[in-house]
Amino acid sequence: MSKNRFVIIVLDGLRPDLVTAERMPNLYAFRDEAATLGQSRALYPTHTRVNKTGLGTGTTPKYHGIHFNKIAGGRLKPGGILDVGDYRETFGLSEALLTATPLGEVLADAGRSMAVIHCGASGAPQLLNYRAGERGQHYLSLSGPQFSSEGVCTAVEAKLGGMPLERGVNLARSKYAAKALTDVVYPQFLPDVTVLWSDEPDTSLHVDGIDGPISSAALAHVDELAGQIIAWWRGLGEDAPNLMFLSDHGHVETSGTIGLGALFSETGLPVTTDPAAAGALLLPFGSGGLYLRDVEHSVLGDIVAWMQAQPWCGNLLTAGNGGIEGAVPGTFSTSLLSLDHERAPDLFFQLRRMNGNGGDRKYGHCLNAGDKGPGGSSHGGLHKEELATVFFAAGPDFKSGYRSETVGGMVDVAPTILSVFGLEQPDTMVGRPLGGLLAGGAEPEDAEPAAEVVSVRNGAYEQHLQVRRLARRTLADHGWVG
Repeated sequence: MSKNRFVIIVLDGLRPDLVTAERMPNLYAFRDEAATLGQSRALYPTHTRVNKTGLGTGTTPKYHGIHFNKIAGGRLKPGGILDVGDYRETFGLSEALLTATPLGEVLADAGRSMAVIHCGASGAPQLLNYRAGERGQHYLSLSGPQFSSEGVCTAVEAKLGGMPLERGVNLARSKYAAKALTDVVYPQFLPDVTVLWSDEPDTSLHVDGIDGPISSAALAHVDELAGQIIAWWRGLGEDAPNLMFLSDHGHVETSGTIGLGALFSETGLPVTTDPAAAGALLLPFGSGGLYLRDVEHSVLGDIVAWMQAQPWCGNLLTAGNGGIEGAVPGTFSTSLLSLDHERAPDLFFQLRRMNGNGGDRKYGHCLNAGDKGPGGSSHGGLHKEELATVFFAAGPDFKSGYRSETVGGMVDVAPTILSVFGLEQPDTMVGRPLGGLLAGGAEPEDAEPAAEVVSVRNGAYEQHLQVRRLARRTLADHGWVG
């Protein structure tokens, strides 16, 4: 049982192939000295709040209940759409927003502490450590003091001044968060686990794409912050905690936009984007969902058949019986990717993803459906460049200069921490300890499952998934159509 602490830095949206000596020299050097999970994968849908919750609970949407950044309200918000990252919408819900046991609760029950420092949405710290305030655990939201626990907020603002609250691209936020970590939260409160979630480079990548000047500046900025945090960590000497750098998803570029809601309105199908209107509710993200609500289930076949005939249609998933194919011909089963929760939409869809061509299109790309603009980059789908994530770990409990080909990801962080602390993981936590990264540890039995391609078709529409089956979940490597 280790007494060493953990500091986890999440760089939202960072593709692992962007960590190069030229773009990000500090993180590049750290990676070479650290234990690296070479086959780290995001959860699908590759939305931030899905994977944020995966980190905080060590599990998949099947257990934690979050499928997108926004979900159909259901019992949580009847007749509406619930923004799961908005504190004002999620505070005081009549039932639990998360349906899996959070890491913070397990730690608190064992007399250990957890703190969260978060750039971005006001309620997102609660996805990392649900109901932390009820346990007296600390969280700092850079959306404002009113969304933070009082003790840590007071201490941070006394040392650093007021938070930089301006939304959009605002590199001062992540700079402030890093100083809050190194100058206040860690030295004053000494949490057993500290998570710092940076909104960069994700916010900038959405603006002008992977190689744009705004994104390039953000990558340089987060690498500079990483260098400062690494220098601080090294300066702690023998008291240094374990230090991890992670990302929650990658990005593909955006090559245009379509009005998905408008296209549906022309079909005569009972589909709406208005939660107050009758019909199946469409959440028109580039990778989104459709909830039948008051519509007969038989209509789902007509909706799917129309989508499958469209050139922009990508991968589709519907509820199934535990096999590969879903309830509608040509769709994958939601259970295949551990999505089958009572809150799950009746249809998961993504707009078609295309591979880069080595010329004018260096990276994978897709259309957007109204949630983002026609430029920049996006995520949410099953392209390999959205699913690949950063996972570097160093410190007293980790091997040095080691690369593991174990298949895993952010969902395995909480079980790994609990294993280091000698604590039992709850039943809802389907991740497993990444023992191969640990000094003296062993790889899990399901470390390197073979890649398996599964396919389904309906007429001319055919879709494929490359997956890897672990003991309690299946990871996706890549999904495509055609």
